[in-house]
Amino acid sequence: MKTQYQYIIYLLLGTTLVSGLSSCSDYFLNVDPTQSISGNTIVVDQNTAETAVLGVYSALQSRLYYGGDGYAAMAYLSGGDHIWVGTLNYYNAFPVHEYRADNTLINNVWYDIYKVVNGANNVIEKVAALSNESITADARNKFTGEAYFLRALSFFDLAKAWGNIPVVLQATKSPSDFSGVKQSDQKTVYAQVLKDLDQAETLLPATVDRNRVTKNTVYALKAKVYLYQENWDKAIEYATKVIGNTNYELVPWSTILGGLNTKESIFELAFSAADQSAHFGSWSSLSYRNQYGPGPEVYQFLQQANVGGDRKALITDNSTATIRNYFIQKLYWRSSGDNPTYILRLAEQYLIRAEARAKSAAPDLQGALSDLNAVRRRANVSVKVLSNKETLLTDIEQERRAEFVLEPHRWFDLVRTGRASTVLGVTDQRKWIFPIPYNDVEVDADLVQNPGYE
Repeated sequence: MKTQYQYIIYLLLGTTLVSGLSSCSDYFLNVDPTQSISGNTIVVDQNTAETAVLGVYSALQSRLYYGGDGYAAMAYLSGGDHIWVGTLNYYNAFPVHEYRADNTLINNVWYDIYKVVNGANNVIEKVAALSNESITADARNKFTGEAYFLRALSFFDLAKAWGNIPVVLQATKSPSDFSGVKQSDQKTVYAQVLKDLDQAETLLPATVDRNRVTKNTVYALKAKVYLYQENWDKAIEYATKVIGNTNYELVPWSTILGGLNTKESIFELAFSAADQSAHFGSWSSLSYRNQYGPGPEVYQFLQQANVGGDRKALITDNSTATIRNYFIQKLYWRSSGDNPTYILRLAEQYLIRAEARAKSAAPDLQGALSDLNAVRRRANVSVKVLSNKETLLTDIEQERRAEFVLEPHRWFDLVRTGRASTVLGVTDQRKWIFPIPYNDVEVDADLVQNPGYE
């Protein structure tokens, strides 16, 4: 009988590389979305190489990763601004921070993120093996660079959530391939993320594509990783590369809410009516109170005159005398399910640079204030004035809460800044990272459970 771990490995082998291309949107893919090859099929030329890359993007779109109610839900519900109104208890563990190693959502999300890692590893290895006659140099570089970026993003997300993770750099070809791969601590994982991004930066074109990775996408993720590393100078350097690019600009919130691929967007995942995002079906809507929704405190937070501005439109109150705290989000409002998922957008680059400028060894408080106010002006709220560094940093934290109220940032922001205890009351710092899935720890002698979850 196969162990659970072996079963997961066999699933990875059979599904990860390029499965599910029908789940990629028409405006996302450049090849026929019905094309697919199994994980065991050899990549033989440029067309099949691109199909393999698109399969990795497809895995990124999984509902349990960036598609709607998996990784994002863990962050939403842990961050204190959203409430669970569904019936599945393993989701309700996150608002109260009582998740266990056998939590179903934790297990499923971990598995789906590693599917992206394995798909990227397959692309890196198989594209490298192609002859020069079967693929152009530009295509080889592009596909390989995309794979390095997607692997970096996956490792970054895993490290943010679980801290100590196995860094798997080879494609999985047999159930024993993970044998001997120990966990790396969070700092080591971040170093590997940057190593992958360095590789991607040398390979990718300096073009603009809001649905596929380019050099500009790499710059944006590098700025974010450097922020998490507290390498303020590098965070400023890479955020500035994006902010200074005229292909990106802060656009009105009405444009974001009604559009696709706006100039605000650096990297968004595309969906369609045939390939629906799980976001709309997971959030409560006007017609149905579903799994989760904004809580009353964050609704009131956005209603403040000096906070919400145009962002008030992101949440509406649908409460009645019989149904209390029934709030509806409007970022993923399209019932057709073709709303995008934003992974990187320009406002975050401004707020990354603002925080880094304020925290650098030689603080640039006026520069930080200017970046903060650029985001506030776009939201049509009053600008802040400078009083002192501590107040400015609080203003930046609060601006991130308002700006990304429906994006999965707040929990990870409060953890990385050490503020989860003060703001959320999560005094046990062991709960700031999630447990390694029980099944994996049980069958893999190389895995060690995170402290506090023995």
